[in-house]
Amino acid sequence: MYDLINQIYHTDCFPFMRQLPDESVRLIITDPPYGIQYQNNFTSEKLPYLIGDTGIDYPEFAKQCYRILQNNSHAYFFTRFDKYPYHYECLANAGFTIKNCLVIEKGQGGNNGDLYGSYANNCEWVIFCHKGRRIFSQTKLLRNKKFGMKSDSHNRNPTLEYKTRFYCCWFGEDYPKSTYNSSWRIKQNYKHPTIKNIRCLEWLIQISSNQEDIVFDPFMGSGSTAIAAANTGRYYLGTEIDNSHYQLSLQRIEAESLQKTKHIRKGD
Repeated sequence: MYDLINQIYHTDCFPFMRQLPDESVRLIITDPPYGIQYQNNFTSEKLPYLIGDTGIDYPEFAKQCYRILQNNSHAYFFTRFDKYPYHYECLANAGFTIKNCLVIEKGQGGNNGDLYGSYANNCEWVIFCHKGRRIFSQTKLLRNKKFGMKSDSHNRNPTLEYKTRFYCCWFGEDYPKSTYNSSWRIKQNYKHPTIKNIRCLEWLIQISSNQEDIVFDPFMGSGSTAIAAANTGRYYLGTEIDNSHYQLSLQRIEAESLQKTKHIRKGD
């Protein structure tokens, strides 16, 4: 298994996943196609439709994710409000215990759908699952504002310095955004409409895994999950079927690696 790690494979995720051994990855974070034929409608440059966004075999996808995930592990599946019931049902039927729906603020309001007759979608929905049960890892991501204070309740210890349990809605300055805004994407010249914020994925990875664990993303897209895993001392593994997005993921990973090398040489 470890001869596959820190690689993104340019292939369809389904045959790839079927070849992976049972319980071979520690954490799954992925943003699968929703079957909505997403395309940004606000910016002057309309990006191509996402490959596979006419829909995937979600029951089979959920089944394979459950099979390859180690017992007592977490999984995060990005979804949408109108696809949530179906995705929830498929994941539950596959065996997952669904704990929460995380709602995470985007870098900007959504630019798809009816621009004049519907509310702008400024958040991501993420289905948070357990296979078995795993407690959260201890992190230093968010400092408690009441650090050191004692509760009014009897027999309660002082508040810890860092949060050990997070809210299911991530909004405001304390939390990372789920995506970058379109201005950032255009400045970087990245041809992918739904690039996930690396910092947000780093938070999820640190909360739900340990260093040197394998983080799997079967819809790697622009490579954000791979970069987030590497930045937090985890291994990554994933697939991407679209060649342009696959090339973009390799480009971003290489750029990130070069940036780290520069910091090391400068002694940062």
